[in-house]
Amino acid sequence: MSDLYLEEQAFQGVCEAIASHTVVIDTSLVSKQKPDWGTGSLIKIRDKYFVATCKHVVIPEYEVGELRLLYRSDVSFQLADKKIIKSVRPNLIYPNIHKTFPRKLPIINKIYSDDEDDLVLLEIDPSSEEMKGYNFFEIENICLKTPDPKTEIYYMGFSRELAVRASTYEDIGVFGFWGWSFITDKNISTEYFDPVKHFLIEFKTTDDFSIDPIGLSGCGIWSRNPSGKDKLWTPNIFLVGVEQGWFKQSQVLKVTRIERLIALAK
Repeated sequence: MSDLYLEEQAFQGVCEAIASHTVVIDTSLVSKQKPDWGTGSLIKIRDKYFVATCKHVVIPEYEVGELRLLYRSDVSFQLADKKIIKSVRPNLIYPNIHKTFPRKLPIINKIYSDDEDDLVLLEIDPSSEEMKGYNFFEIENICLKTPDPKTEIYYMGFSRELAVRASTYEDIGVFGFWGWSFITDKNISTEYFDPVKHFLIEFKTTDDFSIDPIGLSGCGIWSRNPSGKDKLWTPNIFLVGVEQGWFKQSQVLKVTRIERLIALAK
C-alpha cells in the first residue's frame, strides 16, 4: 500500500470529519437576497454548544426565529464538479440526490465580537429535538493557538457558485466545496488585516480552479495531527480559525484566529 494511497485516504477522512461539524446557515427569511446563506461550525466550549460563524453572515438585527440550519443527515454533503453542477438540468438533479431540509435553530443566546473579528457564537440548546444527531467538535486547550506558516489546513463551505435551482418550484440545491491549502506569511498592507487577530491562507485561482468564495464566510479552518502508520491516515482534526474574507488580488483568504473565538466564548 503506497504512501500516496494512504494520504488520499487520510484526506477523505479529513473531509468526512469536517463535514460532520459543518452546517449551512440559511438566512433567506431575513436577508434582502433570497436565497442567502453562509457556513458555520458546530463546536462545544466548556460545556456550552455553539454554531460559530461570521458576524456579517448573522447580523445582530436578524431575528432568531427566522434563522435556519442545514445539516447532513445519514449521508455526507454531496460533492460535485462546478461544470457538472452548472450544466445538468434541474429535473435530473432533484429526484436523484439525498435531500435534507433546513431546520429552525434553537438559539438561546447570541454572542457577537466587534466588526474586525467578525465573529458570532450562536449558543444553542443541544437537548432540542431539532439538534438530535448533530456532531459538535469539542475545543480543548491544545487547540488554542494558531499553527505556524506553511501548516496544511482544510476547510469546507458552500460557495454561491456551487448552487443550482433543483426543481421547477425554485428549490435551491447547495453542494459542498472542500479546500486544501497552507497558512501563509504573505504580507498584506491594508487596514482590514490585523496579524494579531487574523491570519491568511493561500487561495489561488487558475484556469482549472476558479471558485467564488462568497458563501464560504464563517466556515471553519482546520488542521490535523497525522498519526497511525507513517503518520498518514488518522485525521485527528482541530479547529484553527474561522474564514471571514477574501483578498482577491493577493489570492488569499482572511481567517480570524482560534484565540479570538475562544476569547469570545468567555
